[in-house]
Amino acid sequence: MPGFLQSLTRIGSYRSLLHAAAGAAIAVPVTPFALAVAVSVEADSRIRALLALLALAVLMGLLGLLGPVRRLGVGLANTLLGTRIPAPAGRPDAESRLRSGLWLALHTAASGILFTVLAFLGLGMLVPAVWLMGGQDRISLFWDEVPLGAWAVPFGLVVALVALVLTAAATLALRVGATALLGPSAAELTALAERRAAVLAQRNRLASELHDSIGHTLTTSTLQAAAAVGLVETDPAQVRRALGTIEESSRSALEDLDHVLGLLRDEPATKEPTRTLTEVDVLAVRAREAGLDVRLTVRGPVAALPATVSREGYRIVQEGLTNALRHAGPGEVDVRVEAGPEHLEIAVVNALAGPVPRPGRRGLAGLAERVEALRGELDAGPDGPRWRLNATIPLRAGA
Repeated sequence: MPGFLQSLTRIGSYRSLLHAAAGAAIAVPVTPFALAVAVSVEADSRIRALLALLALAVLMGLLGLLGPVRRLGVGLANTLLGTRIPAPAGRPDAESRLRSGLWLALHTAASGILFTVLAFLGLGMLVPAVWLMGGQDRISLFWDEVPLGAWAVPFGLVVALVALVLTAAATLALRVGATALLGPSAAELTALAERRAAVLAQRNRLASELHDSIGHTLTTSTLQAAAAVGLVETDPAQVRRALGTIEESSRSALEDLDHVLGLLRDEPATKEPTRTLTEVDVLAVRAREAGLDVRLTVRGPVAALPATVSREGYRIVQEGLTNALRHAGPGEVDVRVEAGPEHLEIAVVNALAGPVPRPGRRGLAGLAERVEALRGELDAGPDGPRWRLNATIPLRAGA
């Protein structure tokens, strides 16, 4: 109760007035049809008035079954009542239509009741003004003549307070009703959850792509820069080649970054990278310039691989070479890419120069998710004195 009384001092507690006005405006085009129904019946005027109200409620309920009307109702509730109802997506189901129709009928009824009550209370608040202006000793109040006196001032204050309380209570009731009747149905909640899951999966994929691309570029560029520092005086030509490699790698990483940021902002990127296994020799060249002795073997129709498989294969080789640069340092690395009729097999093998890398690193975890999404298998771990990364991806259903 104290919280409700405090709410009387906030302007937002009286949003029901604007919402009621919107409901009355929606009912205006429908009202003539409701009056036509009432006039067509031979009955007492009070019966006709009741029929007109019932017809208006039914017509408003039928109007609320329409999808656009439901979207309008959600927009009005969020704007005028301060609710946070998710905007409807797609065609509403039968349950949502029925709840929307019920809400529009209740919205119209609540608007009429609220304005009627406030009109009577407004007449009550005129009592102090009539007494203060003088010239009238009695006033009709509650269908009876009563003498005016000093009681008119506190009476007007009480009536004003009652009007404020009823308006604030109506705002709260309309918020609860709008949330219950215009909120998403069970099917829509399931769809919302699926969309959120898809967004999270997309963000995880983008994070994995950034890790692969930017991590590989930074590792290669760092090693190239370190090697160039030692060759500035003795081999300027090699320094120029190293700087050229750093420039090319950085430009490629910027393209990846631009593409991913464009997706995160929900806007088109300037260029979408489409690196596939047909460019795996570029990875080998960069790794060689960074100090690795890469022995690349490519067999089978790599260019004919499905685009998704080829892109993920490129990332697998990239991650394998990046890990070799980070954890093994300069040395031999065997890279084998074999596209068979039923499987794509990728292997990256390098010597272990230091402690065994910790399992569950972000890069390998991302690769495992990529390969699993393609119904493949990934195996990464020490094999004697060497580190072996093997990936097998089926190219046919059931392979």
